[in-house]
Amino acid sequence: MTLSPSRLLSLAAALSLCSFTLSAQAYVDNCKPPKTKYAEVSCTADDKYFVGHNADYSVQTLLDKQGKALLSLKGYENVDYYSVDNGVFPVMKNGKVGYMNTQGKLVVPTVYDNMIDPDDKYDERWAESPSKGRIIVSKGGKLGIIDTSNKVIMPFSNKYSSIESFSEGAAPVMSKAGKWGFVDKDGKEIIAPQYDGTNGHFGGVYGFSEGLAGMEKGGKWGYITKTGKVAIPFVYDEIRPFKEGVAGVLKGNKWGFIDGTNKTIIPFKYADSNVERYSVNYMGANYFIFEDGVAEVATINEQTVCINKSDKKVACPQ
Repeated sequence: MTLSPSRLLSLAAALSLCSFTLSAQAYVDNCKPPKTKYAEVSCTADDKYFVGHNADYSVQTLLDKQGKALLSLKGYENVDYYSVDNGVFPVMKNGKVGYMNTQGKLVVPTVYDNMIDPDDKYDERWAESPSKGRIIVSKGGKLGIIDTSNKVIMPFSNKYSSIESFSEGAAPVMSKAGKWGFVDKDGKEIIAPQYDGTNGHFGGVYGFSEGLAGMEKGGKWGYITKTGKVAIPFVYDEIRPFKEGVAGVLKGNKWGFIDGTNKTIIPFKYADSNVERYSVNYMGANYFIFEDGVAEVATINEQTVCINKSDKKVACPQ
């Protein structure tokens, strides 16, 4: 689908990227919060760290596995504790964004813009997560890339109207003309903006996955490599990112799976009418993506249908 020129991180993204707030005894996705004095404890993206909250869910501190408080987070109105990457995570103070490390040092001062698009009611993503030492930030309405020591890697400019999250060392960028391309971790343009859309949903974009990125051209979808070569022609009506060697693709009104050479691995037999879109946020994004050898392919009579890579029906993950 063609994505809006505005920033594309929404409530769906917030739900997929936010931490799980839970009682200190609970388990979520193999996360076991430590026993602490705090009313609520949240998991982070790094299983070595947790966040302690008061009963009103206000953030208080970062905790280790033993429940020991490592630093104070009081005074920050926002802390994106689920975005810990190499010990660095976003914080907000007085409406400005900075980045703190897990020792409590503010490694990037709180001088950058809140990145929420005020014209996009679904946009709740106020800061980009660090990615292998790189951070996409905005200052004075101009986008740039810095490292985790606050060194400017890509100078701030109005060249792009959007720079999305890095994946596999590349970030999707959208030109002022609404065309999509990619820059590398140093901000160098590796694929000039030329595509009408980039694969994603209203929660954000996928970027590169297993070396291929889904792009739209002339109303159809295909995949390109990091050199800009077309790996799979633009013949599909909707696509999913490659995962576990295959990608779900829609042709006409039927879904199937292909490999990186465009060979059909699972026949086109799953009706698009059985994909529950839920809302404009969700866009059926859970369907046709393999996770641990299992993919959702339909919802029939309120029951989810899952298959394995042999196209056999199997139990869906709980």
